Amino acid sequence: HVAGIIGAHFPDRPELNGIAPGCQIVGLKVGDTRLGSMETGAALVRALGAAIERGCDVINLSYGEFASVDDTGRFAAMAERAVHEYGLIFVTSAGNNGPALTTGGAPGTADAPIAVGALVSARMMVPLYSLRAALPDIQYTWSSRGPTADGALNVAISAPGGAIAPVPTWTLQGRQLMNGTSMAAPNATGGIALLLSSLKARGGTANPTLVRRALEVTAAHVPNTTDGGTDRWALGRGLLQVQAADAWLREHAGYAPAYVRFRVRATVHG
Repeated sequence: HVAGIIGAHFPDRPELNGIAPGCQIVGLKVGDTRLGSMETGAALVRALGAAIERGCDVINLSYGEFASVDDTGRFAAMAERAVHEYGLIFVTSAGNNGPALTTGGAPGTADAPIAVGALVSARMMVPLYSLRAALPDIQYTWSSRGPTADGALNVAISAPGGAIAPVPTWTLQGRQLMNGTSMAAPNATGGIALLLSSLKARGGTANPTLVRRALEVTAAHVPNTTDGGTDRWALGRGLLQVQAADAWLREHAGYAPAYVRFRVRATVHG
């Protein structure tokens, strides 16, 4: 279902298409069938290495676990290298442990990945949940919130977190309603694929710092609470806006400071 949300392509039935229909997808298995599809550290490291070797532009990881220490460990270090040395855009789910604060899951709590929260709009609620009364756009209650334990925002952006997505044929139904930040992440990944397609068509370079800045600067500051307010720990920088991000990239791709990134760390004592 994750791959289908990103790039399902049905030329004769476009209503079944994913966000970036026809994009090239490389599937890398990290869930161990012997462990009930649980991911392992070795599998994550090998898959990330394989993505780099195959020249992938953007990856989606709809997996996540609690980590007692944020942005630490072999995989977090490898993700850092993949993004800032090899130019790979890393998108992952923020986690489904909200609404309490500091509930994000690793590797979304690390610095390099783009962690995506899940929002449900009023327009989504009608076909997905058959609601009889209109409700405002809100963050899903279970969408994990920041900040991380070391003070980072955690959730970078939000995207629609529900979809009627394609599922394996052995389910005998073809499609299924799926909910979670594991659906929000591929929604954002598909949007990023569209941005990269536009960028490359103009002869541009898919620089992760530039693309992330475009996503965060143009994200919409939409209300996401039942009282019409905005919970920034849940929403992140805002709701993904693909067209606005593309316009920003067109305007700023040649502006050198747009590629600069800053990373500040403070040592904790006691």
